[in-house]
Amino acid sequence: MTTEPVVEPRPDLKTPELPTKLRYEWRTFGHRFGGAEDRIARFGPSKPAESDEIYFLSERGDNVKIRDGLIDVKVLKDVSPDGLEQWAPVMKAPFPLSATDVAKVLDSLRIPVSGALRASYSLDELVESLEKEGSGVRVVRVHKRRVRYTIEGCMAELSDITANGEPIRTIAVESEDAQAVVRAVATLGLKDYVNTSYPRGLRLVLGKVPDRYAVIDVGTNSVKFHIGELDNDGAWRSFADRAEITALGEGVGETKRIGAAALERTIAAISGMVSEAKSSGVHAIAAVGTAVFRIAENAAEVEL
Repeated sequence: MTTEPVVEPRPDLKTPELPTKLRYEWRTFGHRFGGAEDRIARFGPSKPAESDEIYFLSERGDNVKIRDGLIDVKVLKDVSPDGLEQWAPVMKAPFPLSATDVAKVLDSLRIPVSGALRASYSLDELVESLEKEGSGVRVVRVHKRRVRYTIEGCMAELSDITANGEPIRTIAVESEDAQAVVRAVATLGLKDYVNTSYPRGLRLVLGKVPDRYAVIDVGTNSVKFHIGELDNDGAWRSFADRAEITALGEGVGETKRIGAAALERTIAAISGMVSEAKSSGVHAIAAVGTAVFRIAENAAEVEL
């Protein structure tokens, strides 16, 4: 099973004063997005823009990017209740980098400085030093072809990328208004898709994780969980398949209501399944409820 590192916010790293508020970001990766690609195309695309970038990925899940000859260091500052991430700039500088700047880069990647640093580093020298075995950093060369849109007042983007030769697509939405991002994602029909940061998405594609999708079926007696993955030949295979008995419908026949204890058991089971799905690299999670939700008088009040 794939287990991804969880990036933690970095309140310890100071960020420069910004003229505008930071944006909340939502992103998902996959080879195709069905109707979402048709929906996003209706919003008037920009001209495609292409770029070549280099990402440095740490074992902890942090990342640093190089684009247009500039090193761009951002850290995770906040995560909204909806799981949207807010990244803040720490440094943006041209090459060559001073030893002080390189120390900042290593600190943002949570890599201790071992030995004396050079007085300055060219782009090639920095890449060479971080590509060495045992550095704790994975160097990823990325080519992007991006098309941008405006949806619900948010900036949206559909990109084709190649990471160390591996192709993948990504859709992103960002805005200073977190709720506007949530609305835009719903407008695109992507609310069941998993929010996946760029560094985590790159790890999934480089790990050659197939397109995976999860289904959680909440029944009267048990909660069923299935992950299916789609291979390059278009064939599906089962990656995970299990069920947990939670007896959500316990007593509903007599009371016509879902009980608190049964609901608590069911929520705990679903929470574990969602965590397992996300750690397995799924692109989307669909949840469905069956008979008990048609019978119980308080079904509309139940949030799973």
